[in-house]
Formats: sequence, structure tokens, C-alpha cells
Amino acid sequence: MKRILSITLALTMLLSLTACGSQENEPEVTTEATVVSEDIEVVTSVTEENEETEPGIVGQEDIVAVFEGVYSYTMNVYNNRPYESNGGTYYVLENDQYVDIYEYDSEEAAAQAASQFDATGTTFYGSDDTVTEYEYVYPVHFWQNGSNIIFYCSETGEFLQDFNAILGTEFAGAGSDYFRPTYVNELVYALWDAGYNVDYKTSTGTGQDYLKETVSECMLVVSNGEVIYLFEYQDEYEALDEASRYSANASFYSGDGFTIGIDYASPTHFFLLDNVIVEYGSSTGELLNAISSVYGYQFAGADYDYDGEKPWYATGTVEYDYYTVPAADSGALSTFPQSVVVRSQSELEELHDSLDLAVADFVDTTWELLTYKYSDDWFKSNDLVVVLLYEPSGSISPYVTDVTRDENRNYTVSINDDKPEAYTDDEAYWYILVEINGTKVNPLTGVEVVSSRE
Repeated sequence: MKRILSITLALTMLLSLTACGSQENEPEVTTEATVVSEDIEVVTSVTEENEETEPGIVGQEDIVAVFEGVYSYTMNVYNNRPYESNGGTYYVLENDQYVDIYEYDSEEAAAQAASQFDATGTTFYGSDDTVTEYEYVYPVHFWQNGSNIIFYCSETGEFLQDFNAILGTEFAGAGSDYFRPTYVNELVYALWDAGYNVDYKTSTGTGQDYLKETVSECMLVVSNGEVIYLFEYQDEYEALDEASRYSANASFYSGDGFTIGIDYASPTHFFLLDNVIVEYGSSTGELLNAISSVYGYQFAGADYDYDGEKPWYATGTVEYDYYTVPAADSGALSTFPQSVVVRSQSELEELHDSLDLAVADFVDTTWELLTYKYSDDWFKSNDLVVVLLYEPSGSISPYVTDVTRDENRNYTVSINDDKPEAYTDDEAYWYILVEINGTKVNPLTGVEVVSSRE
């Protein structure tokens, strides 16, 4: 609707309330003045399209249920009349988010007040023809819910989709798809420094429904027209495991019990930091420098020029530990050496059962004691390569000299097992447990065992 405002001036007024709604946390009023005979476009509260799709009116308990149990909060009651309301209730969440419920005499009165906001929610056109501009510390969102107006102020917008689900599309504010979690900040700052503007949205994913479940997903829409996806996982171990499932060039993904090929529309790059995975697809690679300045070199994807030092897992020597122990027998194997990549405690148990692995009688340990340390917690950030080795003499004691990884993520375990000058002629079998430290091994990874003995 259009409104013609009269010719008057009002003094600048500061409410005794600060940046986000509550008696201590309401928007700070920076200016208040009337406008001289100027047409002002004001957003109406509900369009005809929304009237057909909006949810029904919900109670205050349903609104509180969105954040109750997630964060602790305090509740208070307004003594003043924000946005020409009769007051209402406000909730201050422990993580600096705010939810206010403003009460009006009727649904019509709430709709009228909703129509007096501009599209951003930062300007309110009063019924006395004054114009009040608000400055909020975080993005805000407004909904009409019957005779109430709901206000949500948050830097991250983490509950935005929950409120949209029960209250419908907001009539004013930062946008119904706003989502800026704190884990995007460092990348956003790097993009700003590189001269780009960034918009934040809740990601509905990349269409790859084979990916593991995430805690949240954010999409950065960059001013050059490209998109960056960020996936937040429960912890760094979940993210590490997910990252390990991509082949080196990201053309294959191995899930639990399946492997699929992936055909991207443009060269795609994957990055990992803590519990966040970043996906960036681009035919130009324009943003690679900015992304790499935060995340370092990719863990998978099409190769690109990188000025920094590539991490050890790209190529080269791998961080490892190992144990060797004589085996009781061949374990029903006829070909040696053999190696098996083990990524979990259950896989290790299956390997033991299938090959009937047992330590030689003369060794003062058992298979169970030898592998006791390999718990589910250990496998969160490490993997195990079990090498099964045959030696023509019990006098030969093999040991690992090196573990390397090539650009295709295949591993080479180098073993020194030269014959001594004097040796027995009895056969011997060995288990070599090679611990790959600080990373998860791709399920498709091949492991080659190289012996120093010809």
C-alpha cells in the first residue's frame, strides 16, 4: 500500500532498549522523522499467494518449542508498546538470539501493524505519520501469527526454517532463506578481501542424496555468479570420514556398501577444515585462491595451481606406526603378501573371523591383546592396513621402512625382509599392523606391499 506522510519533524528518539528485541535487547532507534509528501512503498503483511499456503495460527508454546531444549533462555514481559503493540513476551536465548511475541487487539490490528514495516524490517511507519528506523545487531525476521507479530533476531538464522514451517513466510526481514552460521565467517571475510560480495542461504544440498547426514548446510552465492556449498558435520571425525570417501579426483564416492561415479558439470574441488566440508564447482576456478587461503589445498578434486605447501596426504610419505608379530599359520591364504585396509572395529573383527587370524604360540600375546587398542574411538581418526606376509625362514624379521601415498590415493608399504647370512629353513608367517595416523583411508584405495627381498 502507498501512504502520503504529512509535513512535520520529530525529534530523534532513542528507546531505552538495545539491538535485538527484549526490554534490554530491543532494536536501537537511530533516527525518527517524518517525510515530506513522499510516496512510500510499504510491504503488506500477507499476499494473496501466501494466504493459500500459510500455516494456521499456532500457540506460544509451539513457538517456544522451536528453541526449548536446544538452548537455555530467559523470558520477560514488555512494559512498553514496541511497534504499536500492546506489549508482549520476549525470550533471550543463551547464545545471543532473541524471539519476541508482540500482542495486538485483533488479527486485523496485527495485520495493520505488519503493513507498516518496510521489506527489511528496519523501518516502521507509525500510525501518527512518523518514520522510525531501527539498527539491529543481527539480521531480523517478522511473521504475523493471528493477533501476534513474531520477531526473531539472530546472526546465524539457525531456527529460521523451523519458524517458517510453523509461521509461514516472513513478511519482513532478512529473507526467509537467510542462513549465516559462524563457520562461514572466515571464508566470507576472505571473499570480501578479494573484492566479492556474498549472500547467504540455507542450502537444500547439491542433489547428492548419497552424502552422509549433516548438521547444517549453507550456500554462499558470490557476486561473480558462482556458488560455494558448506556442509557441517557432527564433529571433525564425521567430516574426516566423509572426506575419505571421495577418490582423489572426486570422480568416485564410496559409501557404506556402494560405490558410484560422479559426473560434474564443471571441475569441482573439495576442502576440509575441522567439521566442515566445502564444495566448489567452477569452470574458471576464480575463487580457488580465496578458498585455499582459509582451507588450504583441497582433499579431492581437479588439480589446480597452489602456492602453499600441499598437505602430506596429497602425495608423499604418510604418517604411520606399525607392529609386527609372528602368525600361527597362513590363515587359509595361499598367495603372499596380501594387505587389507580396515576402517572400523567391526571390519577388523570380520577379517579375524574370515581368516582365523591367530598369533604364534611362542609369542607372549594374543590376537585379542594385540588389537585391543583398535576401538571405534581409535578408528574415528585413524585407519589400519593389515599386511599378511610369508617368509621362507623364521630367521627373517620383517619391518616397515616407509609408507607413501600417490596422487591417486593408493598406498605403498615398503618392507625390509632381507635374509641374514645365516638363517633357518623353516617357513614363517607374519602380521604387520600398519597404522595410518590422522586420516581415513578411501575404501577404494589400493595398497601395494613392496619387499626389499627379490
